[in-house]
Amino acid sequence: MSPRRHRSGRLVLSFALAALLLAAPGAEARRGRAKARAAAAVDCKKDADCVAVVDDCCPCSEGGKQRAIPKKDQAGYEKDRRKRCEGTACAEVMSQDATCEQKPFCAAGICELGEPAAAP
Repeated sequence: MSPRRHRSGRLVLSFALAALLLAAPGAEARRGRAKARAAAAVDCKKDADCVAVVDDCCPCSEGGKQRAIPKKDQAGYEKDRRKRCEGTACAEVMSQDATCEQKPFCAAGICELGEPAAAP
């Protein structure tokens, strides 16, 4: 067999192996799990599924700011925040951060903060 023919055979074999690996059942299962995780990442379906919580340690009434999270995660978030912020001293001043005036809403499955909706 000539060296030239041998190299092209190896190349064809490499492509065949790559195709087999991509078509393997495990690869399809991994893609399916990734899609399931992406679907599970939806925080909300409606505005009521979101709440505003203290962002970091200090609330707006003490110089801090707020953020929006899914209502279902609120209890765990608050528990973690209290533990993380134990012993933190906050300023006794009302925050001027824009988030303190914003309301939580659901946008494309993600909880966000924004301006209150204007009355119709």
